[in-house]
Amino acid sequence: MKVEERKTAMSHDEMQDYWKTLCSFTGEDIPNEINQLMAKIRYPRFLYKYRAVNNNNLDALRSNKLFFSKASSYDDPFDTFLHIDVEKIRQEFDSNYSSPEALAALANGMKETFQNQPGVPQEFIQQVTTVEGLKQLFANGITKQFLSYVLTLRSKIQDEILSICLSENGFNESLWLKYADMHKGFCLMYDLNDSDSFHCGKLSKCVNCGVYKGGTRIYPVYYSNESHDATDLLKLVMAQEVAQRLGGSLPESIQKDLKPLPWEIERNSLIKKECHKYDEEWRMIANAKMKLPAMIEWVSKGVIIGLRTSQVDKNLIISMAKEAGVKNIYQSYIDETNSLNAYLLTDV
Repeated sequence: MKVEERKTAMSHDEMQDYWKTLCSFTGEDIPNEINQLMAKIRYPRFLYKYRAVNNNNLDALRSNKLFFSKASSYDDPFDTFLHIDVEKIRQEFDSNYSSPEALAALANGMKETFQNQPGVPQEFIQQVTTVEGLKQLFANGITKQFLSYVLTLRSKIQDEILSICLSENGFNESLWLKYADMHKGFCLMYDLNDSDSFHCGKLSKCVNCGVYKGGTRIYPVYYSNESHDATDLLKLVMAQEVAQRLGGSLPESIQKDLKPLPWEIERNSLIKKECHKYDEEWRMIANAKMKLPAMIEWVSKGVIIGLRTSQVDKNLIISMAKEAGVKNIYQSYIDETNSLNAYLLTDV
């Protein structure tokens, strides 16, 4: 495999332009916005998936499956961990107690929210639907309790966002150490120019698949120490959770201030701190809610065997790759320039 001096698929300026474009979308014309965003992305020829050798990964290799994972399961606890303007939420919450008029409006809103809710204790309803009861809650520190609850929603959102993580560099020494068991695993390569190798949407079983219905676009990850403000997304998720717990929709007085937030999942999933820039990561984000395990089927162009992969594991990888129809099997090595490289195995 000829490895020349690598350049990232997109320059720093191109990545910034892509990110600014994504952040500018309002969701008013999603098909047009998709076209705009795709025009800003310059794709590499190949994407790579690093694997350790274990039963699950070998079976995924054999069956050409790539599995979606929860953001909460990633090794980086800050991955898709929403950046929240806590002070803004505090001020909005406290504004409900800023005047007698505000308290009366809140009490009326609570009456509308909790009417005909037999599952909610009457003692609680009586407290939150009167001005005096609300004053008592505020005096007892309800703001602090509310903020604690709000911040727990970040983990809930991490649990619900599913993605598949890939890299544009198959010779990234850090990724071989981190995700391929210190060079004892393998790395799958996927050809973005080979549409036939991507099976999603082409099989009879795809008809009812959420991945197929929601789309399977792949995006580059943007690296920045300036976080995306996800306060509005968290407020929307909080309202949806309250509605779900109440077994219905929220009152019109509350719903009017809540709007759908297209692209917020992408904006929160596709940004990571600059310390992770070496990952050179690309992501496929699930655009529909799905139960795990959820996967796509994509035949890899080739598999690269690690520098330190044992002969037993090497034989297993080769066997699974052959069964999967993978045509190119490479062995990694250190070349004369002290760089990680790979050569094609012709005797397998």
